[in-house]
Formats: sequence, structure tokens, C-alpha cells
Amino acid sequence: MISIQRKITIYAGSCFLLLFLALLAAIYMEMNHTVVPLNKSLTQQVVNARSDQINYWFDQRIVEIEMLASLASDHQWTRDTLLEEINKFEAKKQEEYESIRVVDRKANSWSSYDQPFSILNRAYYHRMIESNASYVVSNPILSRANGAEIVVILYRIEPSVNEEVAYIAAAVSIQKMKEIAQDISLYDRSGQLIVDCRPAEHASTDAGQEDSISLARKDVSVFEAPIERVPGWKLVLEVPSSELSLAIVKTQRTALLVGILIGGVFIVLLTLLASSIIRPIQSLRRVMRNVQEGDQRVRADESRADEIGDLGRSFNEMLVQMYRSEQEKKEIELRLVHEQIKPHFLYNTLDTIQWMARDYGADNVVGMVEALSTYFRLGLGAGEPFIPLEQELEHVESYLHIQSVRYEEIMEYEMECEEGLLSYPVIRFMLQPLVENAIYHGIKPLGDRRSFIRIAAERVENQLVIKVENNGMMIPAEKLAKINQALRMDVYDSSATGFGLYSVNHRIRLAYGERYGLEVSSLDQVTRMILHIPFEEE
Repeated sequence: MISIQRKITIYAGSCFLLLFLALLAAIYMEMNHTVVPLNKSLTQQVVNARSDQINYWFDQRIVEIEMLASLASDHQWTRDTLLEEINKFEAKKQEEYESIRVVDRKANSWSSYDQPFSILNRAYYHRMIESNASYVVSNPILSRANGAEIVVILYRIEPSVNEEVAYIAAAVSIQKMKEIAQDISLYDRSGQLIVDCRPAEHASTDAGQEDSISLARKDVSVFEAPIERVPGWKLVLEVPSSELSLAIVKTQRTALLVGILIGGVFIVLLTLLASSIIRPIQSLRRVMRNVQEGDQRVRADESRADEIGDLGRSFNEMLVQMYRSEQEKKEIELRLVHEQIKPHFLYNTLDTIQWMARDYGADNVVGMVEALSTYFRLGLGAGEPFIPLEQELEHVESYLHIQSVRYEEIMEYEMECEEGLLSYPVIRFMLQPLVENAIYHGIKPLGDRRSFIRIAAERVENQLVIKVENNGMMIPAEKLAKINQALRMDVYDSSATGFGLYSVNHRIRLAYGERYGLEVSSLDQVTRMILHIPFEEE
């Protein structure tokens, strides 16, 4: 006995198949009347679009040259002044122009970089003299400088400035036009091919074989589009008529094959799709979407024993490997960035020790060496990327002790840490660069004025916040905005931040994410460098 579900499946499948065959027959008849004209229309649109691109490119160059000519005429520039302005313009437009020269009334072409030469016998110069056009464009010629193919845009300066400044001659490479034309032939006003994309048998035929060309092109559709800004130039695309109708045959075959396959598969899938494929795939899709949104805890269902279950297990294994790789990458990047920090402080400290030993005797040297030993023991010790906050504070305190001896008369410091935070793990070597920045850019520039540095660590909601404050030199508002912008973008800008500030911010963002990092404020005679680190109980 046939079940109702199977009957519905057979009936729905039969109806679908009949409807599809009817639709296929209608498409088959209609395509014969519409595809070829449509293909021709679309091909012509492509040629027109390429023509518009070349025209736009020429228009930009002509507008730029027109601007130079207008400025020269309005300001009555001499040839030297105009050449100076052209040199500035060429520096900004090196990719667009081979050269830009000034032509005088005697047809001598001048430049700042080489000797003048005459263009009196050039065809484009004669066309300019014989016409009233504002500009003319030459046929392709070879550059005197590098042998590249170029065209020259000769622009008339009106009203004329003087005998030395009559025209501007801008040489532009035709490589850009070739890139735009691509597989379409480009002809200049004399019928010369600039870009030849004809079939090989056409391109190699000489003038004595014109009859064979005309016969061969009887089955070729020709599409043309003029370049309006360069009169006489045009794009020409030759397409065999068989290629225009080839899509009909391919489409018909493909549609028939697809129809047969869809009709057969549709009947089978109707009974299995909802329970066996759609639901588990949608579940896996939701898991993938959650992973894409950043949820690293979600996993696919592995309880199924079919292919979708295998897919879920493979997906989970991929997630584990991916997260492990990301973690390893972060650790490697942290180590690399940590190794980039230059221990230039060593040299300053040794210099200070030498200074003290010479001027004050050796009594305080022991304390200095002891602080220096602590500094390097904690800073360059085992190399773990994370250490307890207590060790990080001890490390920066040894640095402050050394500097307070050196700057005893102008600096004092204090440190505070909220109870229960000393054992919390933080990134190694993140406070010393901030303190060094405060000393050398905040306190030292003030000379003999006594200033303070204060370090405070506290928990604010779910964050560990560490502040390094000083009442030294304030940061100008414009400089401060530039610093914070570089920190937010996590880019190293030597004009905004030193490598120390960038390194601290970059390592925090690598370890904890883009929500955390370093920010700087300078208000009420106090400059604060504030570190934001996530605080987790476990």
C-alpha cells in the first residue's frame, strides 16, 4: 500500500517535471529570437563602456593641462616659472605623464631636464597650427627618453603669454589605454592600430590580401565606439557570429541537463530533505554563525552517526586546531614584540654609576647596582610573557629607584596597589616604558622643578586599571589627540608615539583583544597613562 506521503511526493514531482519541461520548451523557442540581439547589445555596451573609460582618462589629462595653461595665461608666467610649476605637477602625477614640456612660438620644446628640440616637422604640430582647436593629440610615437610608446597632447595657451610660452606638450604613455582596452582593438585617427586584438590570421595579413579579409569577415560582427575627447580615435571589436549564437546551444544543453537532474533529484529529496538534511544543516549553520560572531565556546552536535555528524566532528576539530594556532600565534607575537624592546636604559644606568663613582665616591654604588640587578633580573629573566603584578611593580620600582638617584632633586615617586591584585598575572615589561616616557618627556624637560610620578593599580568593575601619573610637562591637545588615535588604531607612528608606548599597547591588544590597551590624558596639570586589562577570577 502506497503511503500518502509517497503519493504526494510522486504527484508533486510529476507536476514539477511537467512544468519544467514546458518552461524549457518555451525558453528554447524564445532564446532563438532574443539571445543573439541581446548578446550584440551587451557586447556594444562593453565596447561603449571601455570607450567611456578611455575618454574619461583623456578628459582628466586634458583638464589638468588646461588648468596649467589657464594659470600660465592668467598670471603671465615666464617659461622658467611655468616649467617650475610643471615640475611640481609632474612630481604628483608621475604615473600618468612621461613628460610635460613648454613649446614656444618657434616650435621649440623646452624642459628643465634636457636640451630643447624642435617639433616643427611633427604632424600633430601642423594640425594644431592649421586648426582652431584648443588641443590636438598625436598618433603613437616612441619617447626620446626611454623608447616607450606615447601620445602627445599639445594644448594651446590662450590668450598667449609671450613668445616663449605658446603651448604645453604633455606626453602620456599609451600603456594605460591598452590596459583599459584589453581585448578590444584601438585605432587612432590615421587608422593605425594602437591595441591589436584581432585574430592572428587577420593581424598577420598584409595589404595584398584585402579580398581574403573581406571574405573572412562576412561572418564577423563589428562593434565600434568613438573616443570623443580624441577625434578620429575609436575602439573596434570583431566577434565571429558563431560565438554570438554559441551561448544558445550551450544554454539549451545545460538547461536540459539541469532539468533532468533536478526532476530526478527533486522527487528523492522531498522525502528526506526536512528530517535528514535541512534541520541538521541549519543547526550546523547556526553554530558556524556563532563562531563567526566570536563565540569560542560553541560546538557542533556530534551525536549523529551520518555524514552530517562527521562534518560536525570535523568542524569541532578544526575549531580546536584554529584556536590553538591563534593562541600560539599570539604567544609568538608577544615574544617577538618583547624582544624588540631595546635595553638602551642599560647604557644610561652605567653612565650614571660612572658619574656617581667619580663625583661622590662609592658609597651609593652598591644600592645602584643592586637596583640595576633587580631591574634586569625581573625584566630579562625567564622570558615568560606573563608575570604576577607584584613582580611587575617590583621591576618598575627598581627602575624608579635608579632614576630617583640620578634625578634626586627633581623627582619623587609613590606606588599604590589595591589589596588582592598583587598575584594577578599581567604582561611582562609594560610599566617601565610608561615610567620612562613620563620621566624623559614630562619631568626632565622642566629642568629644576620638582615633580612626582605616581603608579596606582585598582580593579574597576571587570577590569584591572593601572595608572601612571606625573605632574610634569603637559601634552598639547593636538599632540594628545594624535597619540590616542595611533593607540586606538594600533599603528606605530614615530611622530605620535615612541616605540615603548606602541609596544605596551600592541602587546595588551594582542593578548586580550581590541577592547583593551593604553590611553593617555593630560588634564589639570597631570598627565595620565592608563592601562585597561580584563580582570577574570579564574
